[in-house]
Amino acid sequence: MYSRSYHFSYVAAISIVVAPALSLLAISEAQAFTSIINARRLPASDSLGDSFAARAQANDPKTQADQLFETAVKQHREGLFRDAIQTFEQVLAIRKQLNDKPGIGETLNHLGEVYGEMGSRLKALEVLRQALAIHREIAEPSRIARTLNLLGFVNRIADNFSEAMKLHQEALELAQKANDQIEIAESFHSIAAVHGEKGEYAKAIEFYQQARAIRTKEGDRRDLGRTLNNMGGVYYNIGDFNRAMEFYHQALAIRREIGDRAGVGRLLNNMALTSRKLGRDTQALIYFQQAIPMLEAIGDKTSIGRVFNNMAAIYESLRQYPKALESYEKALKIAREGGDKVGETTAMEGIKRLSSGQRLPQ
Repeated sequence: MYSRSYHFSYVAAISIVVAPALSLLAISEAQAFTSIINARRLPASDSLGDSFAARAQANDPKTQADQLFETAVKQHREGLFRDAIQTFEQVLAIRKQLNDKPGIGETLNHLGEVYGEMGSRLKALEVLRQALAIHREIAEPSRIARTLNLLGFVNRIADNFSEAMKLHQEALELAQKANDQIEIAESFHSIAAVHGEKGEYAKAIEFYQQARAIRTKEGDRRDLGRTLNNMGGVYYNIGDFNRAMEFYHQALAIRREIGDRAGVGRLLNNMALTSRKLGRDTQALIYFQQAIPMLEAIGDKTSIGRVFNNMAAIYESLRQYPKALESYEKALKIAREGGDKVGETTAMEGIKRLSSGQRLPQ
């Protein structure tokens, strides 16, 4: 049996509060953006500190591959994307030696998902197409559906909504044929995400509700958290900020419970943006400050820089100009180090504005 995962909480860049067009976290997430394990999936090992040397002493290559796979799943789940890729690559090499086609396909699925969450769309498409070819050869509907949903996700984050919807609908048909409730829920969730990206919010809520019902029944906590988060995003986009916050709080409780640091960090950012819409600037600052260590733990420098930009804008609106300038300077440094042009431009404009005595409107 192999683990299946859909984090989908990746956000290419956290929104900047001075122009807060909050994106739905289909991966989102932000993803957002953090692998998923449920009762039908392999349990992750208790510690990432187990040495690879100890794993090499496994009785046979298959056991070694399975142990490495569990480690990679845990790394992915905790947002350690580069570590996860390295470990999944080791698994892939062993499973290719064993000619374990189902295992190869599943490992490629995970690699494609991680690449997608990191924003490496072309690499994600490359490995997922390899996985799809293998799963079609095996002719197992659930495996095909899983890969189709992942391919749909990658197309969705590239704004290829028509292709994404086609892939998710095909996945839904196959999942229903196999009576695979987890994959049916994932298909509903993904179809909802496409509708949300297209501004079709009523349809998005309808499909998210179907995904939510199944995930609640199945006890699928991590994926339920994703769906609740995305529902919050829909309500944010239609201007129902109190309702959005209700869903964000539910999602936050789940993400903290399961230790999804990447998801918690990005969700706190969403809650901060929503708090500002509700006129709660002090609470927004608290959420931003809580998000920073979570994002630091997973090395998401781009999002950290944008959080500092968001904080600076709030300080500026509160006329706390020294704190605003300090935050803009931190944002600028991080943006330049990470090549984030949008974040760099925002920070530079803020610094210029403060230095010249201009201010954001109150």
